[in-house]
Amino acid sequence: MFYRFNAHRASKPQPRDTSTDRFAKKIAGRVHFVQSRWASLMDKYARRIPLKWLKALLIAFIFGAGTYCIYLIQDGMFSQAPLLVKNFDFSRLWPFDPSGQKEKLQKQSALGFYLDSLEREVKRDSLENPQYYTP
Repeated sequence: MFYRFNAHRASKPQPRDTSTDRFAKKIAGRVHFVQSRWASLMDKYARRIPLKWLKALLIAFIFGAGTYCIYLIQDGMFSQAPLLVKNFDFSRLWPFDPSGQKEKLQKQSALGFYLDSLEREVKRDSLENPQYYTP
């Protein structure tokens, strides 16, 4: 009975802009203005350059970029030392003790055990003497 049949034609309330939204739009408008002015200026100068020069610059740019890409590929593929199987240390592949990590892991676990024992002592002391303990 009160259904609006043309609801798509009804005007929708515009969301209110906060001061931060207006400030952001103001900054974005200025940035857009500067960018469009810079683009029109560069377009004006680029139209003065003859077409042959533009083609030559494009070819030079493509040649330089391609040369640099080839250099990067060559440097990545051939700069590494060759893999020598006869000098390879296969003990590094063993997952349980890779290249003498056992001593390092023992020292690390001993340090962890020592720190845990200190923490237990602090807790025990704080329970026995609560007047001296400040967390």
